[in-house]
Amino acid sequence: MFDFGGVDFSVLASAVPGPELGVLLARVDLAAVNGHARVLVMRAWERQVSWASAQLYGAMAYVARSPACEPDSPPGLNASFGEFASAEVGAASCLSPGSADRELSFAFELTERLPATRAALSAGTISLGKARAIVEETCCLAPELAGQAEEFILAADAASGVGLTRAQVVRRLRRKVLELDPAGAEERRREAQQGRRVGFGANPDGTGSIAGLDLPMAGTAAARVFIKTHARRIKRAGDVRTLAQIEADVFLDLLRGRHPTANLDPAATADADTTTSADPTTSADPTSSADPRCSADPPPAGSSGRRTGADAAASPGAGAGWGGGDTDVDLDDPGDAGVCAGTGDEWLVAKVELVAELETWLRLGSRAGELAGLGAITPAVIDDIKDAAAGGFEYCRTVTLDGEVVYHQASSRRYNPTAAQRRFIEAMHRTCAQPGCSRTATQCDLDHTIEHRLGGPSCACNLAPLCRRHHRAKHQAGWWWTHNRPDHLTAQSPLGHTYTIQPEPPPGALPADSAATTAGR
Repeated sequence: MFDFGGVDFSVLASAVPGPELGVLLARVDLAAVNGHARVLVMRAWERQVSWASAQLYGAMAYVARSPACEPDSPPGLNASFGEFASAEVGAASCLSPGSADRELSFAFELTERLPATRAALSAGTISLGKARAIVEETCCLAPELAGQAEEFILAADAASGVGLTRAQVVRRLRRKVLELDPAGAEERRREAQQGRRVGFGANPDGTGSIAGLDLPMAGTAAARVFIKTHARRIKRAGDVRTLAQIEADVFLDLLRGRHPTANLDPAATADADTTTSADPTTSADPTSSADPRCSADPPPAGSSGRRTGADAAASPGAGAGWGGGDTDVDLDDPGDAGVCAGTGDEWLVAKVELVAELETWLRLGSRAGELAGLGAITPAVIDDIKDAAAGGFEYCRTVTLDGEVVYHQASSRRYNPTAAQRRFIEAMHRTCAQPGCSRTATQCDLDHTIEHRLGGPSCACNLAPLCRRHHRAKHQAGWWWTHNRPDHLTAQSPLGHTYTIQPEPPPGALPADSAATTAGR
């Protein structure tokens, strides 16, 4: 390892946070080191900030347990937090009463209810944001169950190598909470739904806001994909607004009783994806004698491999924005929203994507499932969605068994992946493949790891979801990807660091010692 200005970066890379690390970091001149070293310094500061945060909330807890005293009084400590302790904390830290209450509540949770989380924060192995997520997601559990959830997520974070992101911590904990306390989760859901409401507000910049709160999940999921489907059809017709702007306008149109696509040419807005969702009880293409994952024909000579015009419109799942390794890839299409729609001028049918274990589908178990784009759900919510399917929207099932998706789609012998392939890859990865990115796969491009024009097949062994930002980073900033197997990839950053990525485990595959992400340097 290199040495800059007397600082041994091999020591810095693994230094335990605390006063000694603070002294070491103070000696580093960031302008005098290279990018690789700056990453090590940044990580060291992250550990140091976590350590300092743990000391801060530990001190806050001591303040809350301190009896009344004078400046020269002997030390004393009460057995519990004082009733008016937040008044002292608020005055000392310039916090409003509500903020002081929240900060003191967090300090209590760390020091009294979740000591292992505080220890991990002090050791620098988790960030303050992740500690807050653990506290927030387990506050509804009894102390014993909260301890089990804490042990589970800290073990998963440690096993991941470089650590889980805050979003991953939240997703896994929500699923774990549902599994630890299914009856309580269902009771909390039903109670919250009783308070469902709509909020209207004015923003400082002169815009307005509308929000539906504590709504039934089945209706929320259907509304989400319904709006996204309409917005995509309007965008495909050539609308110049951004997709987000169209979604907002569709939302307002629907609330005001206006059909958002009434004035559009049906032929121009017809959805090219006319394939039906795969039946999870059906195996891969029975007519294929070869391995369906690894077959592809290169594009014609002189062609980029992309289909255009009538050919693209006639192909199920075809269209711009699928991703791919070619440099002429269209990065202006938002990609599949995870829904299917009718064609012509008929009213669209929204489709929601559900992932759950086989036993849950058969109602033989109570493990949590997952709703694409929205997170973990109880079996009761799955039943609600299935029961509501006759009322105007569909659902697409993904079945897992022993932590594995139990079906695979046949590979395509063309540039653009099929709609079925896309659904399978979205079910397998579920988020952008870039380390730390939690954008759902349904909102990502499908990128050819090996460019199609160089012989890379359009199959699960060579396709991975990358959000628009990280898709551009691959092509423009020098990120390099390698497929180890369909669900495992290795990424090399422009600064020489490598990251091996395993997708988020599906329901039923969350052992604490499973490595979701490991890094080598």
